[in-house]
Amino acid sequence: MARRLLGTAWVVLVPALLVGCASYEDVILEAVDEVSITSMDDQGIAIRAVLRVHNPNNFKITVQDPDVDLFINDAFIGKALLDSAVGLSPRSTEHVVIPMHAQLQGAGIPLLLFGLGAALGGEMRLRAEGTVMGRAGLLRKRFPFKLEERVEMDH
Repeated sequence: MARRLLGTAWVVLVPALLVGCASYEDVILEAVDEVSITSMDDQGIAIRAVLRVHNPNNFKITVQDPDVDLFINDAFIGKALLDSAVGLSPRSTEHVVIPMHAQLQGAGIPLLLFGLGAALGGEMRLRAEGTVMGRAGLLRKRFPFKLEERVEMDH
């Protein structure tokens, strides 16, 4: 009896999952409202980005598991990691705060030199490119992206 119920459950569950996949719409990054460096030392960098994102779907999407390369003025700094998971509410356009950090990995160049150069020049170019995973229940999809912003340094 239990085996028969399990078989019946799969007959109902699999089409429901497939219909859910078919109704997925891509999440849209509408704008990068702010990018700031919250800390920087000879070990790494911490960044806070505020993005305006539109989720047209009828379900919450959690952004996680980034594979992101971080560059300052075209020099590779390291792999960026999210400091916390980011959730996108269903059928919404919202400002999302993305806290991330990266440990220095780039060619042995001290990160403080980037900070000094940026302080003298007033700004630096920050680029992040790679993929992030979007998750909604059991469904997962990897999304590629590339962002580039000029970050002004406070004197």
